[in-house]
Amino acid sequence: MKKQTYSSARVGDLDIHYELADYTPPWRTTPPETVLLYHGYARNMMFWQAWMPLLAADYRVLRFDARGCGQTSVPPAGSVYTFDQLANDAIGLMDVLGLDRVRWVGESSGGIVGMTAALNHPQRLQSLTLCDTPFKRSSQIASTYTLGEKTRAAAFEKFGVGGWCRQTLSYRIDTSRASPELCEWYIAQMDATPVHVANGMDKAVAAGDLWPRLPEIQTPTLILGGANSQIADNSHRSAMRERMPRAKVVAFEGYGHGVNLLAPDRCVAELKAFVRAAH
Repeated sequence: MKKQTYSSARVGDLDIHYELADYTPPWRTTPPETVLLYHGYARNMMFWQAWMPLLAADYRVLRFDARGCGQTSVPPAGSVYTFDQLANDAIGLMDVLGLDRVRWVGESSGGIVGMTAALNHPQRLQSLTLCDTPFKRSSQIASTYTLGEKTRAAAFEKFGVGGWCRQTLSYRIDTSRASPELCEWYIAQMDATPVHVANGMDKAVAAGDLWPRLPEIQTPTLILGGANSQIADNSHRSAMRERMPRAKVVAFEGYGHGVNLLAPDRCVAELKAFVRAAH
């Protein structure tokens, strides 16, 4: 039996657009665990499209558009974004939907939101999976992403979010492995994010640094990433493995950033194996 919700829920000041899918056998005697999928910077829940059929036969799966993204409410210009706030949005949606605990999966900055949730609401996360997630933005990426302008905001003003995305795309997805169609779709999706939302989220990412608090994360954590990612490189993965007491690292050799899109089957297989080993 198919049990699916594709709707909108009021959470604080937002109407959050979400999908809650459950294709698990209706004769099972225990309710399925829930996997929460959280997208990265200035993206939307469609970036998890390939994961849904891979997960929903075994788990209830929740994906949604984060604050200001996709079809979720867009806060007014000048609004401040923080990782605490974004984590609280997700926890609030869980409350509305009656979900006590989830297995959080985040890609890139969506993983930083997940780590923040693990710190602030540890009882709500059964596990944490991070796809190409750094614990902070590197200075190299911060300077590269300005495209020669003084700030990323100035780059957005000059090129637009889509134009900026096109020129920096190879950092966020391994374009040697991604099809031209996937690349163009990616750019179009980010171009739909309002400039003031992209700027607000950029400030949150720039201010975020979880390095001092990594040892506090007690949630079992699976760290997945492309071995050649320039955003979440080996130094980040190694540091997180060393400082997070319950972390496991799996690097995808031959891949750059964007393993959630480029290798969804392998990512989900690693997640399922990690969950099985924890039981």
